[in-house]
Amino acid sequence: MNRPAARNNRRYDLSDRLIHFFRDINILSDDAPATPEHWGYSSIPEDVEMPAFFLLRHAIRQGRLWATWSYRGEERTIYGPRPAVCFTEMPIAAFVEASRARKAMGQAISSYALVFPKRALFADGARPVIYGLSVPAMAYRDSLTGERRFSEDVLPLREQYRHVAFDPLSGRLDWTHEREWRWPSNEAPIIDLDGIPPGDSNALPGLELDVQTMRGIGVIVSTTEEADRVAHDILTKVDRGDLSENHYQFILAANAIPNWSALRDPSEIEDAIHDNIVDLAPYFICSRDEAEQIAAKIDRIAQDVETHTTKSSDGYCSERGGCWLWLRNNRHSIVRALIRLGRAVVNGEGRYLVHLPSIDPSRPLRQRQEMINEVAARLDHDYAVPGNYFAVLNSWNPNKIPSYHNDYLADEFFYNFNYKP
Repeated sequence: MNRPAARNNRRYDLSDRLIHFFRDINILSDDAPATPEHWGYSSIPEDVEMPAFFLLRHAIRQGRLWATWSYRGEERTIYGPRPAVCFTEMPIAAFVEASRARKAMGQAISSYALVFPKRALFADGARPVIYGLSVPAMAYRDSLTGERRFSEDVLPLREQYRHVAFDPLSGRLDWTHEREWRWPSNEAPIIDLDGIPPGDSNALPGLELDVQTMRGIGVIVSTTEEADRVAHDILTKVDRGDLSENHYQFILAANAIPNWSALRDPSEIEDAIHDNIVDLAPYFICSRDEAEQIAAKIDRIAQDVETHTTKSSDGYCSERGGCWLWLRNNRHSIVRALIRLGRAVVNGEGRYLVHLPSIDPSRPLRQRQEMINEVAARLDHDYAVPGNYFAVLNSWNPNKIPSYHNDYLADEFFYNFNYKP
């Protein structure tokens, strides 16, 4: 009697998900992938060391996993003309256990990872790798581009990204424990002979994460504090309209699960996922009546500041432009109310900006900054929601480069650091 293949897959050593893990990189090392000069919104790299958690948050924020050549010893380990994104088919519990053990031995791995439905990646072109070849073959290396490829008599060019060297007899070339899959990029790869990084993060070829077909992504981090920061990043993208509420399915904090060995059974890992589901619904339940009451409180504060502020006549009267209230805690009830009413917008840099109609827009920009800062101070004092002003000179577009704004460079939710602030 034939049974559906899915029944045969309900084993502790199999998984219907694929995992892409991040590793710490030094951008000056021979094995580092190409990295951009500008990392994208609110990412602050001030060192050559890029921790895995920084890279994971960057991928979520940018909605992109870079395709690379996976260099080892200055040699590409991905053959053919297409860079690729690599995944492991290990079950989640096995991955966390193995990554911790290998990290302790000094290997280039971490437990920071994105987890994808296998069906979604297969539909988008990902395939299992091919370990070794049936005949001995030497790869040709292009000295100009660094590309390595086999003769097409040995392996078709379009499949060469899948090849992984395999020689268990030597005891040195056996990566079968990775149970690797690869997704090949069809974008033109960047060939940079002078070592000059691409200007923008999205200039690098990669796998798009924010498309509807990738819905159901999971995240693995180390601590619950890191999980909170990732949840902040995801909610920001949902509020901006980049993602649906259920695009990211779960966030697992490795240190919050004391015994990963107990999760080897598929039903046990599904229970753990269910207990750590990304549930954004509580942030969208504010009724319109409740939201309007909250907004009215803010407007009364703004109106009071407007009424008691004499119009400036100093030398900055000629400065014009947009000025908004920037609120930094995107899970606070005040922010949720303003999102509900459409009074808050999320700009390209992930800032929650609120227009205050009570503040006279004909006032000089410098004075409006001071007034909105006063509104922010009162809101922080009365409701514990941190914020300040955000201004753009000679423009009312909140996505333009800010001319003036206070910054909070220790804010580990809004900013993504590659160092400990």
